[in-house]
Amino acid sequence: MMTSTSPSSSNSSSWALTRALVHRYQWFHVILGLIGNGTFVVGSVFFLWESWQQAGTWLFIIGSVGMLIGSIGSAIVTYERSKGRHPGEVDNRQDVT
Repeated sequence: MMTSTSPSSSNSSSWALTRALVHRYQWFHVILGLIGNGTFVVGSVFFLWESWQQAGTWLFIIGSVGMLIGSIGSAIVTYERSKGRHPGEVDNRQDVT
């Protein structure tokens, strides 16, 4: 007898693993946010000199992306904690909202 796994159960399992990784490594989001903030500030200062504007533009963009990723990770951690989950906890239960 062959057992088939439905795509929804596979997606649920991978989402649970993703949630657990984001929750367990929350320090990564803080560090990424701090690096993003630093590059954002340095990039902003580089805009003061015309010869440094291209480097400032790239640092500004990289910093913005770093802050965005850090904020998204922090938001997921906050959401998981509000659901009563602990770091690294993985389960296949579906969220009921």
